[in-house]
Amino acid sequence: MTMKCYYLIANKSGFEEPLRAGTEAELTSEKKALERKQRTMHEAGAAKGPWERVSFYLVPKEEWDRQNCPLMPVDLS
Repeated sequence: MTMKCYYLIANKSGFEEPLRAGTEAELTSEKKALERKQRTMHEAGAAKGPWERVSFYLVPKEEWDRQNCPLMPVDLS
């Protein structure tokens, strides 16, 4: 049985960046840890001013690659 591969994506100000690839179980626990850290930093910085929020989510690797992979150049000469 093949395990499906996912990307953990960070969305910061509308810019998406894959952080790492792995199984859904691995990345779900890492996502929760990052969200907890983000929440703690947000709460600590709330008294100092605005804090930039980052959202995290999982995307199947093949879906991300299909939508975000650059096209390969083709030599038509």
